[in-house]
Amino acid sequence: MKGFGWIKKWQVWVGFVSVLVLMSLCVWIGYSSARTEVDGVKKSYDEILSALEEKESELEGVKGELSLKTKELEDVTKKLGEKEEEVTQASAVIEEAHERAGEIDSLKKEAQALDDKIKEKKTKIADLDKDIKSKKGEIKKLDAAPVTLPSGTFIVGKDVKALRYSASAAGQSGNFVVYSSFGDLKVNQILGSDYGVSEHIFFADEGDIIESTMPTILTPVE
Repeated sequence: MKGFGWIKKWQVWVGFVSVLVLMSLCVWIGYSSARTEVDGVKKSYDEILSALEEKESELEGVKGELSLKTKELEDVTKKLGEKEEEVTQASAVIEEAHERAGEIDSLKKEAQALDDKIKEKKTKIADLDKDIKSKKGEIKKLDAAPVTLPSGTFIVGKDVKALRYSASAAGQSGNFVVYSSFGDLKVNQILGSDYGVSEHIFFADEGDIIESTMPTILTPVE
């Protein structure tokens, strides 16, 4: 019985050791598994952290590009505003030019109308000038016509015109005398006799007094 007791103790001890070994093995397996999981998690964390740093770097680059593009957009917007202002000013200038052109056209029409009136007036003036010249010619012809005066006393400007005359006797001879308006003797000739002259040229001024003792012909001369 004692022998069997020892065997039982040995069996208990072996069982206890086996249990301890089994428990140790389980602990070791659990620890290995846990370490593997921890290492895997750490590795994943490092990868995520590295990726995050890369993304943050990319984000900074994108922010820089965005800032640059924003600055370019502001510059373009500013230039666009300047160009729009230039276009507005140019439009105003063009509109003013159109208004000026309209005013110029209106002034041209007015100038043309005035020019037509001037031409019409010039035509009338030319016609009047022809009429005046014609009248002057008629007057000159009338002035050039000889004037026959009977014997007597005559006043220049009233009975005869103030002109330059050639005085000659109309038939018989006689005395031909001319006084100025102040009474000064200007002409004293005998016309139409052997003792006188056939004609006498003199200036008959306004207010002169002509005295003739015979009929006298006064012929205007240049």
